[in-house]
Amino acid sequence: MDAPIYPPAALFVAPQKFAQPLSSRDTSITTLKAHPAAWAIVNKEIPGMDRRVGGDQISPHLGNFGLALLRPFGIVPRDALERIDRQLRALGETE
Repeated sequence: MDAPIYPPAALFVAPQKFAQPLSSRDTSITTLKAHPAAWAIVNKEIPGMDRRVGGDQISPHLGNFGLALLRPFGIVPRDALERIDRQLRALGETE
């Protein structure tokens, strides 16, 4: 069987990054840490958060999930997520 022949690619269009609201569910921890005001909110509501997510096993994965996904592991209390989300909404959006 011969390999298929594909037409050449038209024009590469670089992906665009759109602004999105900050939240404990949909914003990665890496993004929150890169936003000083947002990370200050997280540390205020969850004291010692830097220490909780600073381990060698978890730190490579911080760009893949938000704070809400850490709740089942006991790292983040549910009531703190609600308070964090209220304050993040007040900050607006980030790119």
